[in-house]
Amino acid sequence: MENTAPNDHTTEMAQMRQDYRDHNQSDPEAQCETLLEAVGVMEENSIPYALIGGIAGKGLGRPRITHDIDLFLTPEDANYALEALNDCGFKTEKRDTAWLYKAWKNGILVDIIFRSSGDIYFDEEIQRHVRRVPFKDHFLNSISPEDFIVIKAAVHQEHIPHHWHDALAVLTEGNLDWEYLVKRARYSPRRVLALLIYAQSNDIAVPVEAVQTLYRKLYEMSSQITRPLIHPYRKAPETKQVSNTPRDSIVYVKAKIIEALSTDERTADHDIKIVVTDGAIDARGEVFTEDQKRAVCEIIGTICPEREFKNHIFVRSLPGPEESEVIQ
Repeated sequence: MENTAPNDHTTEMAQMRQDYRDHNQSDPEAQCETLLEAVGVMEENSIPYALIGGIAGKGLGRPRITHDIDLFLTPEDANYALEALNDCGFKTEKRDTAWLYKAWKNGILVDIIFRSSGDIYFDEEIQRHVRRVPFKDHFLNSISPEDFIVIKAAVHQEHIPHHWHDALAVLTEGNLDWEYLVKRARYSPRRVLALLIYAQSNDIAVPVEAVQTLYRKLYEMSSQITRPLIHPYRKAPETKQVSNTPRDSIVYVKAKIIEALSTDERTADHDIKIVVTDGAIDARGEVFTEDQKRAVCEIIGTICPEREFKNHIFVRSLPGPEESEVIQ
């Protein structure tokens, strides 16, 4: 098993050439074989996982060509999964210990992703919403359409515009749990709000209430949120999975704090970034009042009284327009 990093120009160029081959070669038969073998390794070793890339998109309604396989795991399971793949004949590499490992077999790349853009982890909430989707004569674990949309909105960049259109295609399929989607949007709220508004401009059936709720959470006081979400589609059944990941790990401490901040009416969905280390918690961002700043301190202190709390949050007052236009 290799443990590499681009520490010199030669290594970096070699990795760039490998990445180009991985994302441009096409061998559907080898890809299918490698996918089923990699997923088999996960399931035989009871490792919770979900597909999150192009193959997941196919299962959720976005048919497009994809050349690699993306598996979403917890950070605690990533090393175990890489060792299990290595034992089954995969060539493996710890490309970036912050978020990405890689494995190859039959010339096909398997990305082991354990932190996605927006600081999104394969947490218990995502695992509870994992779906079983058909692939050939098998069923595989796929991330839920709601989490797929949030992740795609968060990762979208100018040089990888397909992520934006992947999310739009899944929105077009409908049958979404809009309440859950708005809740998960806390990891990239402005991106998701922009995506939903753009989708509406393309006549995709996005409920106005979802857009209004996200807007209020971002730009108005949480106490003004009064309208319940209306669900225009039948809610699909959930596939539950249980993770044995330790509850005191840094990842889950951070997830617990983010969950508390997003559900407390004093701090819901303000622009707050949390960094957790073994000995400290660093909170950065902005709120609208001193009371909200104190509420952040109180919430984090209650959850993690044993860690040092570094409060780098500042109060910003954003005056609204003198008059607001109501669109009927």
